[in-house]
Amino acid sequence: MSRELAYLHNPQLTVMSAGLNSSPGRPAHPWAVEAAKEFGVSLEDHRARSLTPEMVDSADVIFVMDYQNQVQLLSRWGAAKKKIHLLSAYAGKEYRSVEIRDPYYMGLEGTRACYRILNTCVQNLVREISNEDETATTLNARTTQTASSKLP
Repeated sequence: MSRELAYLHNPQLTVMSAGLNSSPGRPAHPWAVEAAKEFGVSLEDHRARSLTPEMVDSADVIFVMDYQNQVQLLSRWGAAKKKIHLLSAYAGKEYRSVEIRDPYYMGLEGTRACYRILNTCVQNLVREISNEDETATTLNARTTQTASSKLP
């Protein structure tokens, strides 16, 4: 997501990743490392971290991959309900599942398939953010132009 956001002219977003059942400091699984390379992402130095109350409080949006994540988040931080969304909402019309399965037990091919879905979701999400940003910029420009045209 960070890489995709770097293509925007004015990225004002911070991206963080954390797990609900992670072992802090644990390196990425070898399948994850290998599959990520195919997308130009290095997970060699990646280490797991656990989601904290501070992260939840400071987040504007929290994306989850499946209902289990969603239920766990809601049970721990019910007040964050409006922030929690399924990432698969950005998978496109051809993706029929509501959830994105955790590839941990699916082997290298399952991990690759999961990463393809995640890549599509991230690209679509960033495209939507970009469109909203362009719309806001256009509206600001129009408002400024209208306001200045009213000056004597």
